Amino acid sequence: MSRRLAALRSMALVSASTYVEYGLGLLISVWIARTLGPADFGRYAFTVWLCGWLMTCSNHALTTSSTKFIAEAYGAETPGVASHLSARLMRYQSLSSAIVIALFVVGVAIIQPSEWKGLTVPITALVCVAVVAKANYGLLVAISKGQEHFEPVSIATVLSGVITLALVAVASWFHLGLLAFVAIFAISCLTLGLINRIAYRRYCLPYVPGDIPQEMAGRLSRHLRLTAVLILIIGLKTNTVEVFLLNTYANSTAVGFFAIAGTLTRGAVELFSVGLTTTLLPYMARAFGQSGQSQATRVLSEATRFYWATGLMIAGLGFVTTPGLVTLMYGNRYVDAIPAIEVTLVLAGLLLITNSIAAFQVVTDRQGDRLRISTSALVINVLLGFSLIPRFGLLGAVLCYAGTRLAELLICIFYIRRVASAGLPVALMARLLVVGLAATGAGWLVADVTPGHAAFVTGAITFVAVFVPASFLVRYWSDEDFRLMGMITDKLGPLGRVVMRVLGHLQGPLPRATP
Repeated sequence: MSRRLAALRSMALVSASTYVEYGLGLLISVWIARTLGPADFGRYAFTVWLCGWLMTCSNHALTTSSTKFIAEAYGAETPGVASHLSARLMRYQSLSSAIVIALFVVGVAIIQPSEWKGLTVPITALVCVAVVAKANYGLLVAISKGQEHFEPVSIATVLSGVITLALVAVASWFHLGLLAFVAIFAISCLTLGLINRIAYRRYCLPYVPGDIPQEMAGRLSRHLRLTAVLILIIGLKTNTVEVFLLNTYANSTAVGFFAIAGTLTRGAVELFSVGLTTTLLPYMARAFGQSGQSQATRVLSEATRFYWATGLMIAGLGFVTTPGLVTLMYGNRYVDAIPAIEVTLVLAGLLLITNSIAAFQVVTDRQGDRLRISTSALVINVLLGFSLIPRFGLLGAVLCYAGTRLAELLICIFYIRRVASAGLPVALMARLLVVGLAATGAGWLVADVTPGHAAFVTGAITFVAVFVPASFLVRYWSDEDFRLMGMITDKLGPLGRVVMRVLGHLQGPLPRATP
């Protein structure tokens, strides 16, 4: 229970900062979209997407490998090795970023992107600044996660978000154009990295060069090679095909709509699950370092249960609230983006359990399985993309996304059941799926018959009012979960105790072990 409480404290810290970050990020996205309009917002979205892809190439396997091996070293009570690992990986990252930026500049000189016509030189320079700053930030965050220190990233995201919001407000007030907002994005990446580095020195242990045990160095080298290929493949299949083909065969407006779908989906996933996602890998790696695969499998089972419940809430609430929310926030010019947003939200929720599967495969050195899963998904993504997007545009991109993600989910389940079938509590998940479908139906019906722009609010309340009690009624939560919830709600006073008594009555008196 003490480890669960420690994990919960870390999750609460990360989640609180992410809620602030998500609120600010959503406001920033809406503000930029309304200021630039669909066409220029599509060009801005393409630029930000390109930055994200270059950051992925710069860091490739380094972030995942650093968190895993540093946490494992701390689990084995060898902090000196963890410090040496950090220094070596930071050196690798600097070299990697330099190579990626050089290739990018050469590529821009040859291709001359039409989206930046007349602004190629300044935007290229700003992209370079943003990529180097945020890639370095990403690795330093991964190192601090390996130490189970989540304070630096929490502080950096909140303060950087406030600064970015202020800059966007000024740019919108003066009706500035695309270049100004790309510059603000670059400044945001710089401030994020600077604040995080200052906080890292305050909360985390320093890293110094030194020797790494030969056995771990060999495992690290193999992990880096496999994971680098894997991360690049994942980067290619994470909306890359869709954005590239939309930009080639459709128009910047379609790219903007698809970007809005991605922004809201990513925000919803982070809003509901970032605490668990951020803390899962280091805690699972430490469990593996202490007790081997059996303990990691237990963590996988618990994480999968929480991810499945969270994912069903994302899917259900997304389906119920998207039409009203998009119209309210972005205006009628972005109504055509609603179907894409609904589909991506629902699929993102259902696929959330792949995060726990991926963490288990990383921790147990089964990168080969991850490589096969991602390669298969990429092949499917490319085939569907070239078959659907040139012909159907945005609709084709949505269908491509849906087909790829569902195929990826099935392949993930196939591979994990071969090595850790106990990590997937299938019977419990099936029960909660029925609950999720019923809650979604009730929420949609209430939202449909409620007049006014706030109908999505009543729909969301109805969904939660059905989903949460029913999850206890079908006994989805373990006794240990229930006790932990009781410790949390007890701090709310009489109201919290009343809520737990009601939920306890629904849960029933019969004990049930953790799956």
